[in-house]
Amino acid sequence: MRTSTKMKCRLLCAAILLFASPFARAATRHYYIAAEDVIWDYAPNNRNLIDAAPLPSPWNAKTRWPKTRFIEYTDATFSTRKPQPAWLGILGPIIRAEVGDEIIVDFFNRGHMPHSIHPHGLRYDKENEGASYLPQSVGARVTAGAHFTYHWFADAGSGPGPGQLSSVVWWYHGHTDEPRETNAGLEGPIIITAKGKANPDGTPKGVDQEFVASFVIYDELAAQPAGLFYSINGFIFGNLPGLIAKQGEKVRWYVLSLGNETGLHSPHWHGKTLDDGTHHLDVVELLPGTAKAVDMLADNPGVWLLHCHVSDHMEAGMMATFTIYKPQMRSCPVKLSSGNFWSSPDKFTVTVQNSSGKPIRKVSLTSEYFLGPQDLRRPFMDATWESSQPLPPGREQALENKANALGANKQIQGWALFPSLIAYEDGTTWKPEQPGECFQVFWRDPGHPELPILPPLQVDTAAD
Repeated sequence: MRTSTKMKCRLLCAAILLFASPFARAATRHYYIAAEDVIWDYAPNNRNLIDAAPLPSPWNAKTRWPKTRFIEYTDATFSTRKPQPAWLGILGPIIRAEVGDEIIVDFFNRGHMPHSIHPHGLRYDKENEGASYLPQSVGARVTAGAHFTYHWFADAGSGPGPGQLSSVVWWYHGHTDEPRETNAGLEGPIIITAKGKANPDGTPKGVDQEFVASFVIYDELAAQPAGLFYSINGFIFGNLPGLIAKQGEKVRWYVLSLGNETGLHSPHWHGKTLDDGTHHLDVVELLPGTAKAVDMLADNPGVWLLHCHVSDHMEAGMMATFTIYKPQMRSCPVKLSSGNFWSSPDKFTVTVQNSSGKPIRKVSLTSEYFLGPQDLRRPFMDATWESSQPLPPGREQALENKANALGANKQIQGWALFPSLIAYEDGTTWKPEQPGECFQVFWRDPGHPELPILPPLQVDTAAD
């Protein structure tokens, strides 16, 4: 009797351990991804933002080219795009999983050529490999207008190994005609996190910010110089947006490379060292098809260069900047509640509210404008706004400025204003502690996403 009871207890304990094991908590992560033909702009600001200069020759001749990209949607209707960070650029969506998870990708080929999705690092059977060669499989060649559903598995070999960080990065890309498809832009990252070290959404625990940076040379003109774009995430000469981290954050960088024998890259970060789990470094070596994860403690505020250290790649524009900013600790003395820059040909107006709790004698504002997503300029004239009368606490006042020639410039995407001096009635003053403190941007497009910090000012030396 006792033996029977012990056996039942053992079986019960075994069942509990089985269902409490990490693999019993594995998730199925579903993605809806389409291949779509697009027009891609390697330099949407039409400028070398690293040096505040025009794009150099030969890349200034043409920066917009036909490409094909992986686009993520919210569901199987493929009607609503899923937002992705601006810094991903030309890359497809991040496919995430924790070790033990299943990944399902509903693929819709909206392109004009056959395509597929082939993953690195994951476990799959032949039908789900997504690579065209004999013996052929169904998922290796998805014709234009057709669908295919891929089933992949993140096993132990998909995740971090001994000495690696808690997450690793792999490529996925088209492999019906791999050289043509990857050159077209059909590629994206897969991030696999170790078992038990992922948040519910698959992101690694203990990491505040993640960035993916792909170093790829795209060839648009059969190796002619004007068609070779030495890009980071599909952007050249500092046009990659959004690499912004707050001081004190732990940032995980995933760097990757694709291409031919010229695709030998050495990403280098200025201003900070990183670690890969075993070494400190500030340069990573990449071969075509490889990918690495490195960690950075963002504790050195500033705008810093990220570039390939191969000299001719750097000279050809394989450069970007990342920003570490200090969070604003003090409250703003005024709020810029509204602005009108688009309807009147004669004047600009902005409404200022005193939020300081003290009577203000005079408000001085500085204005700058966006000619591109990161192309921030300061007017050669009329950049300063000043109040005409005192401003009691809690009250508002409309400030006006003459609409200069820039007011009619349809290229202007937004106006940024921030206080440069607040003079109080009691004789004290407020001045910004860092450039652009308490800024507000009034975008031409009301749906434009807000910025956590202003980009570096592209300094003008003459009137526009």
